[in-house]
Amino acid sequence: LDLSTPHPVPGPSAPVYHNLLAPTQWPDPRLLPGFRPAFAEYMRQMSGISTFFTSLIAEAIGLPADAFDRFFDADQQHKLKIVKYPDGGDGVGQGVGPHKDSMLTSYLLQASAHRGLQAQNTAGEWIDCPPVPGTLVVAIGQGLEALTGGVCASTTHRVLSPAQGQGARYSIPFFQGVSYDARFESMDVPEEVRALRRDVLALSSGRRDDVEFTFVKGRWGHLGEATLMNRIKSHPDVGERWYPQLLAQIRAQQAEEAKAKTDGATSSQRIAGQDSHRSGFPDGRSTLIAG
Repeated sequence: LDLSTPHPVPGPSAPVYHNLLAPTQWPDPRLLPGFRPAFAEYMRQMSGISTFFTSLIAEAIGLPADAFDRFFDADQQHKLKIVKYPDGGDGVGQGVGPHKDSMLTSYLLQASAHRGLQAQNTAGEWIDCPPVPGTLVVAIGQGLEALTGGVCASTTHRVLSPAQGQGARYSIPFFQGVSYDARFESMDVPEEVRALRRDVLALSSGRRDDVEFTFVKGRWGHLGEATLMNRIKSHPDVGERWYPQLLAQIRAQQAEEAKAKTDGATSSQRIAGQDSHRSGFPDGRSTLIAG
């Protein structure tokens, strides 16, 4: 079930990414009495918590506490999901495949005692995030990674479905929004903080990631464009119906990127083969002739 802070339907002259703004479709109160006020209040409180948390992030990377304020609308939209993962699998099947969230930060309330949430570290390993009562799991979104020039790395995560007999797993993620009209720009993160990032990556020999980073500066003009394209990419069936031209653009771009990777791999193999032939050794070792 998807909910969001309410907004009116955008007009016909609004940018297409404003279609992400809309009124909330609440369940019938006769069927779920008390549901709307409870979750409206939860979103209201999480809005304040997420804004405060991003101010702490700003201070942690050497920026003023209000550095991100200009990226928020006065009536900022935030989103929330209520998710059920039925049991019945073997405990290793995908409930949700590897992905990155779109915007600044996400706050996951694990509403049942099941394990299943995993995050990927810089070495590419999947780390369990077991539920801890009274806590939220915080994930960094692609928008925050883009704005900080990679200093705040977006969190790649996934969910494994519960095994047969364990019962359904429930979670309630809250997604902090950002103005869809905000433009891509780099924050003035101090050089000493950027150096720390480089040191961390060097220690782990770079970052291994199962999910492509799609909020690339220069590809989109506004954060809203990147968000909409990311949604269409994640839900191609919806894109096929409502945004066929944008979906075609995404697929063409994916084909170009796949071809570039293939061409690059082929070129590397060709160069390695030439070096091996010149050295006289099949594994490419060089010869040393003493004079």
